[in-house]
Amino acid sequence: MAISSYNTQFLTTSAPRGELLLIGEVTAISFSGIGAAEIDVTQLSDTTKKYVLGTADGGTIEVSCNTTNAVIALPTSGNASPTSFVIRFGPQGTVSTPSVLATFTAYISNTSVEASVDQQVTTTYTLRLTGAITMSTSTTV
Repeated sequence: MAISSYNTQFLTTSAPRGELLLIGEVTAISFSGIGAAEIDVTQLSDTTKKYVLGTADGGTIEVSCNTTNAVIALPTSGNASPTSFVIRFGPQGTVSTPSVLATFTAYISNTSVEASVDQQVTTTYTLRLTGAITMSTSTTV
């Protein structure tokens, strides 16, 4: 069964006691650039190119949110320390239908805020992953 994007949340665990804090009202999420380095191991006697995979690259995640009055103590772009994040896809999980969680650590490489006439204020976070994304399910988050 497909996962609904309804009620998807973007959370951080950088709070002082490790609790999850909601970051804005998510309007779009995009994972990109996830892959691995291709190492050319072709020999002069080969008739076709040969490759082996190198180190995995987590890529980037771009999260767009409606900006709310809630003040979130997120690190700013360029902060030297990575932050732990969770994206919960769909509504809060239940025993019969658990939530799908993507947990990862990333640097905030860019933050942009947009405001225009007769529109909501939006914030877009570009996150550079450091390490792997852990996918899991939960009945409580």
